Amino acid sequence: MKKMIKPVLVAVLAAGAILHTPIQTFAKSSSDIQSEIDDLQKQQDENSNKQSELDGQINNAESEQSDNLAEQDNLLAKLDDLNNQIDKNENALNDKEDEINETNEKIEKISGEIVETEDDIDKREDKLSDRLVSIQQNGGDVQYLQVLMGSKNFGDMVNRLNAVTTIMDSDKELLNGYIQAKQKLEDQKQQREDEKQNLQDQKDKLVDIKSDLKSQASEQEDLKQQLEDEYSKLEDQILSAEEQKELAANQAEALRLAQENAESEQADLAAQEKAAAEAKAAAAAAQKAAESKQESSSSSSKSSSSSKNSSSSKSSNSSSSSSSSSAKSAQAGIFSWPAAGRTSSGFGVRNDPFGSGSTGNHYGQDIANATGTPVHAAASGVVSQSGTMNGYGNVIIITHSINGRTYETLYGHLDSRGVSVGETVSRGQEIAKMGNTGASTGSHLHFEIHEGRWNGAKSNAVDPMKYF
Repeated sequence: MKKMIKPVLVAVLAAGAILHTPIQTFAKSSSDIQSEIDDLQKQQDENSNKQSELDGQINNAESEQSDNLAEQDNLLAKLDDLNNQIDKNENALNDKEDEINETNEKIEKISGEIVETEDDIDKREDKLSDRLVSIQQNGGDVQYLQVLMGSKNFGDMVNRLNAVTTIMDSDKELLNGYIQAKQKLEDQKQQREDEKQNLQDQKDKLVDIKSDLKSQASEQEDLKQQLEDEYSKLEDQILSAEEQKELAANQAEALRLAQENAESEQADLAAQEKAAAEAKAAAAAAQKAAESKQESSSSSSKSSSSSKNSSSSKSSNSSSSSSSSSAKSAQAGIFSWPAAGRTSSGFGVRNDPFGSGSTGNHYGQDIANATGTPVHAAASGVVSQSGTMNGYGNVIIITHSINGRTYETLYGHLDSRGVSVGETVSRGQEIAKMGNTGASTGSHLHFEIHEGRWNGAKSNAVDPMKYF
């Protein structure tokens, strides 16, 4: 009889041990893991939508770039036309310069003629002056009458009349010549002034043409520069979107790995729960069989069962106490301090460290120390980014799934990186060396925590100090 009781008791105790083991070693419940999987799936869906959105942004930017290039081509064509006009006008300017030179030569020639005319006038004035003096000394026109009245006969009078007429014609010619010379001088001076004015008008016109062409060329160059700047900005947008798309793809891979781990964990838990249930059922069956076969030893059997229940209860209480302690520990510090050093700049609004005088938001915690100081993972997770990013320099982003929730930590301005995308890391594991890369004013670690996935707007960044 005792031989039959012993194997039954062994079976019951063994079942209790099997049932007790998974409760101690596995802190999460099946519902907790399922909640974590659901959250990871949700994060993957959001990530997929984000990638589609980034694809749209890239396509729009590329389309705008195409339009920009078309505008640049049109502008270049206009610039070519304008340059051709400038070349033509330069040739016209050269022709105008030749005309100006010819006009200057003409003015010089006219000036020479004026000098000659003035000399001729001076001579004529001398002759006319002498003649007038002579006339005045001889009584003017009366002498002509005396000459005629002194004729001896008609023939002599005719001869004298011809002589007087000749003298008068000579005087008249002398006077007319003087008048004509003066008029010629005035005409020459006027012509010279007209030529000078024409020359000035031509010069002014040339100046206006040059100024207008330069203004047009300057406007076209400014527009061209604007288009090039716009194209450069679009290029930056595309690079930023592609960078974010690459990060989103890395995040998707990290989420996939995290989900695989959670599903594997769920399968392990299910297997352990199944084994525990089977062991419990086997123990119950063995106990029932023992009770039915050993009615005489029921008190002993009950005592054994009571002892097992007490042990199970103690074990359960121990497990509950362990679980409670673990939860309390998790709440006390989800993340660990990522590097040794002093806190140089905290989360929130701060003055521009580069001295511009402006203020802006600081989305992380800076920890300053010498270049090469080890940097550690603040929690276990999967590396979703390991590379360079604008402003951050060398950067690592780790995706974490903690208590059914997704977090991402960022480690920036690194001197070197020791992990790759897709790699699984443990809490406290060294992942990099502190440095001074990117937009940095000295060797330090820039550390960010995001409740959810990291995004360019940093909309879900939180103060890291609340998690230490």
